[in-house]
Amino acid sequence: MKAKQFYLLILVLILSVTGILAQNIENKTIIISGTRFTYPLIEKWIAEYAKVNPAVTIQLASKSAGTESIDLCIIAHQPSKGELKENQEIVYVGQYGLLPVTNKNNPALASSKRGLSRKDIDKLFFEVENIDEDQVIEKPKFPATIYARDNKACASTALANYFGHVSSEIRGRKVLGDDIYLLSAIRKDTIGITFNNLGYLFDTNTRNLKEGIALLPLDLKKEAKTISTGNLDDVISILEKNKVETIPVEKIGFIYSQENAGKEIPDFLKWVLTDGQRFNHPEGFLNLDKHDLAEQINRLTEKLLSSK
Repeated sequence: MKAKQFYLLILVLILSVTGILAQNIENKTIIISGTRFTYPLIEKWIAEYAKVNPAVTIQLASKSAGTESIDLCIIAHQPSKGELKENQEIVYVGQYGLLPVTNKNNPALASSKRGLSRKDIDKLFFEVENIDEDQVIEKPKFPATIYARDNKACASTALANYFGHVSSEIRGRKVLGDDIYLLSAIRKDTIGITFNNLGYLFDTNTRNLKEGIALLPLDLKKEAKTISTGNLDDVISILEKNKVETIPVEKIGFIYSQENAGKEIPDFLKWVLTDGQRFNHPEGFLNLDKHDLAEQINRLTEKLLSSK
């Protein structure tokens, strides 16, 4: 009798441990952190992926989360040499555009006879730290207070790189916190000017510019003229089909460690590169072109196979 009870107890313990292990596998959690202006898109991906794969929990990291707990890190600029740790890889999953905007009551909007060229934007937003003594520095066309994020922010890095500068050369006042606060700054300053991503500049429901701001007039070619009308879908379509000299477009990606990339992470990334792309436009982001998309899927597959 005692032996029978003992074996019954062993059986219960085995079933309990098996159940716990199965639950841990089924409830795998992926933690994501990084560039905050991408969060609306990331949150949409998380919500939609949960519908097709509810066994995997994906969530954005809390403010108190340590870097060691992060499975996927969002990056929105081209990494510099040494920025990636050993065994880390990037999968690019979308793009974003940066447009120059100002207060809707800025006097420069009425006085501007033609749109700003690439050279005009350079003079307006950047100051060169090392110049020759005999070099003449041209002044911007109109008075402006430039607002920008800190030098390490992804958008600042992307903006500076596009115009051939480093982020420390962006002139003006630095705004701490999320990129959304740049809009608050220019709404309070009639000559305030900044760059920001499409998802923050436009109301993603109405597809129109948000209240209190206006696009700075740009010198645009015929195929890009409708950017100035201020419709999000027009801007996305144009930027996906054309390279516009005055508008930076940069990729966003996930950094992951090959060592820690279990089955759940590549499955999620593959979904983002396929089904997940249809959510980019609604949130104000651009899709990768077909060639880049295929390349990212192939690279993801190759890297994960080589790590096994």
